[in-house]
This record gives sequence, structure tokens and C-alpha cells, in this order.
Amino acid sequence: MARAFTLAYAQHDATNGGDDSYADAGARAARFAAGELVDVLAQERPGQEAPWAAMRSEQARQTAHVVAVVVPDGAPAPTSSSAIVRVGYVLSTKPASGPARRSNEQLALRLALTPAGWRVVALPWA
Repeated sequence: MARAFTLAYAQHDATNGGDDSYADAGARAARFAAGELVDVLAQERPGQEAPWAAMRSEQARQTAHVVAVVVPDGAPAPTSSSAIVRVGYVLSTKPASGPARRSNEQLALRLALTPAGWRVVALPWA
């Protein structure tokens, strides 16, 4: 679940006919979430307009490759119903022209066992 959520949340298509904003990725990630986080994910966030405009001007696509899922140092040990994990991933940005860029990123997730199975319920430290 942590991998699927991260891929949905981190990947963006700023090409014509692709995503309209970063919130589109949040809406895709919402199917792996539960609770209040579901509604929060699809919301536009202050300060995203300029970075999104830059991605649109490049007609860029961002893809992610998960390289690690671990319990962060200092986090409580996972239980049969909850866990905090850190997902490390490589984010590749490919503009329509020019060189591709890569960066190492990470995302902290709080997961909970729900009637629908494991779901992401919070993004601690976000």
C-alpha cells in the first residue's frame, strides 16, 4: 500500500491533455487512503501554482521509482493495525525538450488497517 500510494502521489503529467494540477495526483492517491486524508489529497495547496506552471511550460512528466520502504528511526514499531513508514524513491522529470532530471525523495506515511485493508491515513511531517 505504501508503494502504490507513493507512486500515485508523486507522479505527474504536465503535458497537454495530462494533469490539470498537482491535485490530480492527490486525487489518484486518494484511492489508497482513508479518513480525512482522502478529502485533503485532492485540494489545491498554496504555493503550488508557480512550480506547476514551470512543469507545464516544460511539458514535463514526472515518474517515480520506489527504492525503499522502511520504519523511520525513532518511529514506533509497526503493530497489527498501524505503522509509520518512510518511502524512498527516485523522481525523474522528463521535459518535452532538454535534459531529464533525477532527484532522491522520501515521503513519510502513517498506515492503518481499515475494513478495506491497509490504507494511508496521514502524511506525518508533511
